[in-house]
Amino acid sequence: MIQILNDSDIKVVYDNQGNKREVLIDYAKFQTLMEFVERYAYFYSQEVQERLRASEEDLKSGRFKKIDASEVEKGIAWLNE
Repeated sequence: MIQILNDSDIKVVYDNQGNKREVLIDYAKFQTLMEFVERYAYFYSQEVQERLRASEEDLKSGRFKKIDASEVEKGIAWLNE
């Protein structure tokens, strides 16, 4: 697992009753966190997760074709059938 923030990067602000009210992080760390979210959010979207599950089912049921580099045209033709 990728760790972007450490405990030392985070400051929690409490109110008079001891309830957590704000979380503060350095802006550079925030930018790094947002870049990570933007880069990987696509893979966790519902559409992509459904497509990945369907691909796994295809593999398990044998709905695939192994090809080597010399058969790329045959593979593309098979995909377009």
